[in-house]
Amino acid sequence: LTGTGESRSAVRDRVLHITDLHFWRISWSPRHLAVKRLLGMLNLHLRRRRIFDLSGRGQMAETLAREGTPTILAGGDFSTTSMDEEFRQACAFLKTLESMDIKVYAIPGNHDVYTFTAARRRSFEHYLGAFMPGGKLPARVVLPGGTPVVFVPGVKPNVLSSRGNLLPEDIAEAVRLVAESPPGPVLVVGHYPLLHRTETYAQRSMHRLGHAQLLRAALGETGRTVLCLAGHVHRFSETRDPLYPNLTHVTSNALFHKHRGGYTVVECTETGFRVQPKQ
Repeated sequence: LTGTGESRSAVRDRVLHITDLHFWRISWSPRHLAVKRLLGMLNLHLRRRRIFDLSGRGQMAETLAREGTPTILAGGDFSTTSMDEEFRQACAFLKTLESMDIKVYAIPGNHDVYTFTAARRRSFEHYLGAFMPGGKLPARVVLPGGTPVVFVPGVKPNVLSSRGNLLPEDIAEAVRLVAESPPGPVLVVGHYPLLHRTETYAQRSMHRLGHAQLLRAALGETGRTVLCLAGHVHRFSETRDPLYPNLTHVTSNALFHKHRGGYTVVECTETGFRVQPKQ
């Protein structure tokens, strides 16, 4: 395990971070094909369906259960184009994990509000709302061992891009939840990474989270030891913040990616975190 903070401290909580599951279904029905979904369906047909192999979902559920962790933090993009059938597949997968005595907390990704219609109908909340950490983000839960987890919003529908956005009031509330959390390190979970570039990935402007740097700075100024967990980039990375040494940023591989699929194990101690990618 790579270390963030005191690597030899006793473990308070152990969690798995999964993200970017991208359940998919191809449909050429005209009623489904708004402009962006048409482009998404073409991309799915030509490329993405060959990258995201869902045939091993049952085996993956068993692999996650064998880790023996009581909690999974699921960071969004359960669907590919926000189709109802994609959400149904995602819900069935999470219920399978739940049946294995795993508590799952889920937040939406940008693909879960892929169209304005899906966002307006609150399709994610309809199918996966039972797994959300609260009725509205930001929200905070405390894990059984005492580690606080703050979940942040940021996803929104777009005509063509996959940009997200943080509202000032959401930043203020997220920072309040972190600052007023019980003593010790804090996990912050969002779909988008707060760093636009690391040694592992580089995000183009149309793929970034708007106002990410404001949240990053505000978290840094709390002085709390924070591990920021994100997805979106489909690659594992672990980066100590170059400006705020109390922050560490981790992104996880896309769970079902054919070539670099996997998840991340996080051990939470009284003084920091230990992080291990699994493939």
